[in-house]
Amino acid sequence: MKKIRGYRRKLRGLQQDCAHHSPLDAAELFRSHYDYAKLGLGAWHWHGQRLPKAVRQLAAQKLLRTFGQWQGQLTRQAGPFYLAVWLTEADFAHTSQVVAGIQERIPWYQDVFGPAVPDAPPLPPEYQQLPGADHLSWTTHAHEEWLDTFDYPNGWPAHELRRPHRFHTAEDGEQYLIVQIGWVWVGQFPK
Repeated sequence: MKKIRGYRRKLRGLQQDCAHHSPLDAAELFRSHYDYAKLGLGAWHWHGQRLPKAVRQLAAQKLLRTFGQWQGQLTRQAGPFYLAVWLTEADFAHTSQVVAGIQERIPWYQDVFGPAVPDAPPLPPEYQQLPGADHLSWTTHAHEEWLDTFDYPNGWPAHELRRPHRFHTAEDGEQYLIVQIGWVWVGQFPK
């Protein structure tokens, strides 16, 4: 792994940033029926490389703290809502987030990853030990990436076909290769 210049300084900055939660934008939630808070790890975001454990734990703590704050705000509002923490194995810095949805976004978010995989790996211990993680009910889902023929006009790449995958044909006839790139752990308050 490539060494980061100023690692300790950047880690201290991340610790300060992660000490706060991301606020729920109620106006955006009621306008678009969803809101989300991603990590924004900037200097820590390396494509194809796993982030250091300390960075992943700090970031997950921020998401759990944000989840707790949003839960309080959404509970006070009238009506049903979807609220979850998504921790992803692949591309953690870019795709892990807290999501909230109301109205038509509730069923969309509930189905976005498909059904939970019962024999999949549970939430990793490095996240289980974080404050607040034990209050949530965690399900494991396949984290999939959709590849289309536009990006691969000469056929599907062999390295993608070696991963767990399936084929999908859209209503418009477009062909897709759906490849499992890892796991996503979805944490919600037990119902």
